[in-house]
Amino acid sequence: MALGTPKRKRSTARAQYVADFETTTDENDCRVWGWGLANINTADSVWDVEMSNNMADFIDRISCEPSVCYFHNLRFDGHFIMDWLFRHGDFVHVDDNPGKGQFSTIISNMAQFYSITVTWCNGVRTEFRDSLKKLPLRVAEIAEAFNQPELKGSIDYHSYRPVGHQLTLEERTYLAHDVMIVARALKTEMAAGMTKLTVGSDSLADFKKILGAKVFEKMFPILPETMDAEIRRAYRGGFTYVAKRFQAKRLGAGRVYDVNSLYPSVMYHKPMPYGLPVFAPGLPKASKSHPLFTVTITFTAKLKKDHIPCIQVKGSSHFLATEYQTHIKEPTTITCTNIDLALWEEHYDMDILSYEGGWLFQSVDGVFNDYIDKWMEVKTKNRGGIRFIAKLHLNSLYGKFGTNPNITPKVPVFEDNVVKLVLGDPDTREPIYTAMSVFIAAYARDVTIRAAQQHYDVFAYADTDSLHLLVDCDPETLDVDPDKLGAWKREYIFSEALFMRAKTYTELVDGKHETHIAGLPVEIAAQLTFDDFSGGRTLVGKKTPKRVPGGIVLQDVDFTMPAL
Repeated sequence: MALGTPKRKRSTARAQYVADFETTTDENDCRVWGWGLANINTADSVWDVEMSNNMADFIDRISCEPSVCYFHNLRFDGHFIMDWLFRHGDFVHVDDNPGKGQFSTIISNMAQFYSITVTWCNGVRTEFRDSLKKLPLRVAEIAEAFNQPELKGSIDYHSYRPVGHQLTLEERTYLAHDVMIVARALKTEMAAGMTKLTVGSDSLADFKKILGAKVFEKMFPILPETMDAEIRRAYRGGFTYVAKRFQAKRLGAGRVYDVNSLYPSVMYHKPMPYGLPVFAPGLPKASKSHPLFTVTITFTAKLKKDHIPCIQVKGSSHFLATEYQTHIKEPTTITCTNIDLALWEEHYDMDILSYEGGWLFQSVDGVFNDYIDKWMEVKTKNRGGIRFIAKLHLNSLYGKFGTNPNITPKVPVFEDNVVKLVLGDPDTREPIYTAMSVFIAAYARDVTIRAAQQHYDVFAYADTDSLHLLVDCDPETLDVDPDKLGAWKREYIFSEALFMRAKTYTELVDGKHETHIAGLPVEIAAQLTFDDFSGGRTLVGKKTPKRVPGGIVLQDVDFTMPAL
């Protein structure tokens, strides 16, 4: 049993916990050397956190009562659980509804962990869930967002801790804070009715409640698999781009602007698709009744002078999927929305060789307004955790409509003394209404790209909902307002900047560097200056997981600064 923990009577009700493992970093000695467990509903302070120093104690403790137990990043901690299950008691993995001595998993084909459900040999069932799917922040950021008294601490992860190591006061405090921070935040979410497996599911459930389930089903019918797949081809992400003439150059002062709730703003103000679409051969003709469409085109294109490129070609060996093309010489086939097509024709000299048909949609105004009004009011009138919950609801709904119906899972197997993930049997589910995500994303890109183009001479960088402009005052042509939905809020002023590539840049703000490098931990990026941005420089600090006997170790690997 866990140290100081009395045996508990079995209950049919499910307790709710947050747990955390502290593990060794030696791949030849991979094990849990400490764990913490906090009851979401009853733990009031760090003194209520249960702890011990070995995995056996954790299994003994968690298997004594039915429970839902969250880990913040189940992808990591879950490997230690599955390793123990395969090594002890001959536990068997099953697809669903595990019986005694069995466990099931929900792991996507991209190795995203959602849950591990175990039925122990005594008949007690534990469902391990990933709190990262409910709170998409680092633990330190959760503490800040929810204005919590506990702060994320630090310990020496690489210090040697032998089997039987007694937890120090520093280690116990660190563990207690880690689980208490997440537990308090989850308690706030659950009190707000967020009980689903993910934030997106919570948001969709709330929207259906506001709109009405019957109205939702009528407006957003389940489309056939082939139709959904054709519409999905027009689904693209946000616009992230460095202006070529300013790339990799030491720049002077400027200002950064973010759209106030970009995705909710287009959901609020733009016409949205609904109903069963109608197929149209060739170029679909927009009408009053069906003003929106997707279309497949084959074309060549050349960027117009002094225009920002905005066409990406994915799934082709001839183009880098992350780059925006300036000259497409060979005939290329793409599916897009009419929103994208209109923008492309403004930015490029296009030779469209063929229109290969598409889907026409009816449109509706204001379908999300009641939902957005509700959560904007909550966001405006509250601070801390409640305000953060409102932001989650505002930003999580649109993507849920585009949930991929391909749910072919990865499943754990025990091979070569290590837990591995292999692709399971093909599986699908019904789509929700992919066209909604497709058009919301297209509208959002359109807003950002058009604003960047409008300020072409001073535009240096954009990332989804932000503009970095080389200006010393707010442009009169930009709707700048700190509160208005869809307006641009001035985030900060920088005195110098260097933009290397998408999601790789640094800006000097009040004498300190604001540095962002995709793939590099924020604590390492925060130490970098202009002089560090030279192609080929190698940094130490990036961590990569390695599956080993016992679980996972995080290894420090070299990170080479990207070169142009």
